[in-house]
Amino acid sequence: MRKRTARSRCTPTPSPRADAPELDADGFALPGSRPLGCLLLHGFTATPAEVRPLGEALAAAGFPVRAVRLAGHATTPAELARTGWRDWLASAEDGLAALGATTPRVAVAGVSLGALLALLLAARHPTDVTAVVCGSTPLRLADRRTALLRSLRWLPAVRRRYAVLSKRRRDISDPAARATSRSYDVIPLPALLSLLELRGVVWRELGRVTQPVLVLHGRHDHAAPVSNVALLRRRLGSHRIETHVLERSWHVLTEDVERDLVARLTIDFLTRVETA
Repeated sequence: MRKRTARSRCTPTPSPRADAPELDADGFALPGSRPLGCLLLHGFTATPAEVRPLGEALAAAGFPVRAVRLAGHATTPAELARTGWRDWLASAEDGLAALGATTPRVAVAGVSLGALLALLLAARHPTDVTAVVCGSTPLRLADRRTALLRSLRWLPAVRRRYAVLSKRRRDISDPAARATSRSYDVIPLPALLSLLELRGVVWRELGRVTQPVLVLHGRHDHAAPVSNVALLRRRLGSHRIETHVLERSWHVLTEDVERDLVARLTIDFLTRVETA
């Protein structure tokens, strides 16, 4: 992979605050002795802490781990509004390059937006990505507002009225995990529209993803319907696709009630990829 340079549109690293509740706001790295490392990518409006449980489980199993903060995240919604999918992809590519510099092979695991970015990395950097783990992939969204806003996005009245959208509660079935999970309480319209654009980009490039892929999805995901699993199976170019539907989980698989199962399935999959 070519050496990357910083992009002007990417959000700068925020200065630490004494009252900041998020310890993983800037991402994290965990050491491991195995030759296959894992890059972790969090979801839309969330923070790297969203993938911390999976990262710790992977590191305990010996996999080197790096989780990145996607541009515009873990700061403020106003910062997110000034970024788009190319900035988020740049953050993921920088993480891939950093982990690839210290680990012979790299798998990429993402949740929601992170899953879309993981697939795009695999399509565009096939020699750098060994395998992909997709959690709660939002090729289609359940929120009907998204289709309406995309159709009417150029109307000034719409852009003023929906400059910032309120969010429903964090889509986690476990009440304790939901209470401690960190994400923005609102969604800036420009960022949402860029997420919708990214879905189209990924949709067109799914056939170029030929690496082994593990697809995980919650049965009761309220943000991205479980039908996304079938869409991935039909569109991916890989000949090795494994799918698991988690019966008790909602959208944020890595923090929800079956997070330990998510970790076990991921570790088992990456172990088999590593030894293939």
